[in-house]
Amino acid sequence: MNSNKIISDKQLKDLFKQITLDYPSPVFMENLMIKVESEARKQTKKQKWIPILQMTAGILAMLLFPCLYIYFFVPDFFSFFTLPLFNLKPDPTVTLIGFTILVLLVADTLFRQYYFSKRK
Repeated sequence: MNSNKIISDKQLKDLFKQITLDYPSPVFMENLMIKVESEARKQTKKQKWIPILQMTAGILAMLLFPCLYIYFFVPDFFSFFTLPLFNLKPDPTVTLIGFTILVLLVADTLFRQYYFSKRK
């Protein structure tokens, strides 16, 4: 059995020696590299806009959902609506809530960028 293996290895070596390899022309390789680089540029341009779109969608959702809730589920909200008196004294709870939301949005964007860059 071992001698059959040696014979088949010799036959394979002879077959490989008979095969002539045609290498692609340098122009082909250059054109291929240009296409690969252009595709890579397109992908990086697409990946650059994803976090911006995600943050915009998050902000729009935070603004739109409460407005829709008030409009559809709170009865006669706009009938007794008056202009509020503006209290210009800073309220720490409102400031803390706004700052927390901003930090969470930025952290989400940074996490998504890190995740997509590691996934590649």
